[in-house]
Order: sequence, then structure tokens, then C-alpha cells
Amino acid sequence: MYALRTLRTPALRASLVRTYASTASAATTPIVGKPQTLENNLQTESNKLSKTLQKFWENVELKTNENNDFELQLDAKTVRTPLGNDLIVPSNRPLLANLLYHEWKSLSNSNIKTHSLPFTSLISRVIDLETATKNANEEDLLKVGKKSDIIDQLLRYLDTDTLLIFSPKAEYEGGLRKAQEELYRPVIAQIEELLGSKLTFLDSDVDGLRGNRQPLETSLAAREFLHTLSYYDLVAVEKVTLTAKSLICGLLTVQNKSLKTSDIELEEIAKLATLEIIYQTERWGEVEDTHDVDYQDIRRHINSCGILAFQE
Repeated sequence: MYALRTLRTPALRASLVRTYASTASAATTPIVGKPQTLENNLQTESNKLSKTLQKFWENVELKTNENNDFELQLDAKTVRTPLGNDLIVPSNRPLLANLLYHEWKSLSNSNIKTHSLPFTSLISRVIDLETATKNANEEDLLKVGKKSDIIDQLLRYLDTDTLLIFSPKAEYEGGLRKAQEELYRPVIAQIEELLGSKLTFLDSDVDGLRGNRQPLETSLAAREFLHTLSYYDLVAVEKVTLTAKSLICGLLTVQNKSLKTSDIELEEIAKLATLEIIYQTERWGEVEDTHDVDYQDIRRHINSCGILAFQE
């Protein structure tokens, strides 16, 4: 097995492994605009596990193939995605491959849940989406979604982005609005620079409850940028966007871990996405199974997607 010690620095290894620890119970992401189930009649390992919830293998191994890519094997057989493609991780993503291995290695008969496999879900989505697109397989594309349709759905979140709605100044004694001004403004400027276009935002004191809409120029720039992303990056953006209700947070995640053009860390992105939850908790206290679940769920999704996007 490709060991974690091969990563570049001890600090990087420690940071990313700590990140993984916080993703262990992340839930799977539904497919944008498509049927929400991946169930089909293909006899793949992931389909079998999702149906039986029982461990049916003895040995888990991470092998390298002739291309030096990583293959996850159960009892010497390569695991397949829900659409029947081999579950293979590229050689430039050893951390992701190792965490995929540990995801299956740690499963036990007594506690198998489909949401215990966040990396399997993410990687499978990447592989199935890329393969269906490459092969122009209309039947499979109906299941995973076309890239253009996924991008259309993601762009809708830019109009209502969490980071583009500023709360009333009187709310929370002005604390939330002050924090939004301090934290959101630099991020908005960063994304404007990335897209080469201005973003419109809502000021609740001025605009009330009306809807927000980005200029056509901005939407086209965002669409063009999303089309340049690899499938790994696109799936990472998709999941973060759906979880945080923020395309900006999705773009920041990819900027930091894949494009290496942002120094905003994953924990900071999670804070941006949950700023209002933080202030609600400070004011009213934590509502069990609501605030704590929302915050941790968003944090786990962002962390797992950061690992998905990260490459050597």
C-alpha cells in the first residue's frame, strides 16, 4: 500500500489526516437535478453493500496498476462504482487513495452505513460522471447528470449565495453584520478576481427580501470557469455548494486545495458558510440535533471535498 509517509512534509500529512478524521461520518451528496438514487441492477460492490449493509469480504488491499494508479480491491477483486466502472484513483492523489482504503478497512459488520463511505461516494461520482461523458452514454448520463446541466444548477446558487446576503445591521447588536463585512468582503473580491467580473449582493437594510440575480457577464464568466475544472474539482465544488448553499465556498475549496491560488483554509471556509449559525448559537444556545448537526455536517463535507480536490 502507498504509505502516508510519502506525502511531502510531516506538517502537510498531519494537517490532512486531521482533516480526514473530521469527515468520517459525512453523508453522501445527491446528484444535482437527477434521480436521487444510484440503485440499479449491476452487481457491483458498492451496490451490494448499499442493499445488504453487510460485510461480504475478508481482505481489503490498495494496489497499484500498470499505470501506477491506485485500485481498491476486496478479496483480490477491484471494487466497482455503482455504474460498474473500476474504482481507480489517479497516482497524483495518494492521500485520497489511502483514505479510501481506510474507509473500507475500518468497516465492521455491526456498524455499516452507506454514509460511512464518503470518499467512495465522491470518487464513484467522479468516475461515473467522467466515463459517461467520455462515452456519450445517454442511459448513464440520465443517472449521473450531464456536465452542462450540473453547471446550470450550480449557477443558480450564485444568485442566492450565502456569502452574498448581508444581514440587517441591527441584528445580533450588529455583531453578525460586522463579521460579514470583515469576512465576506475580501472573499467576494477574491472570487471577482478569479472570474474577472463583479458580483452583486443583497444588503438586507436596503434591499429587503427581494431576490438577487447576477449580471449576465458574471454568470457567463462563472460558467466558463466551471467548464475548465477537472471532474474531481467539479464534484468537489458541487458537493460543497449543495451543502453550504454557496457556490463561492465551493470555488474557495478548489482554489485552496487544487488550484493552489488561495490561502483560505478549509476551516475558514466552514466558518464563512456557518457564520449565521455561530451567531444564532451564541444568542440562543445550541439546539441539539439542529445547530450542532448543521455545523458539523457542513464542516465534514467541506473537509472531504478538500481532500478530493487535493493532488500531489
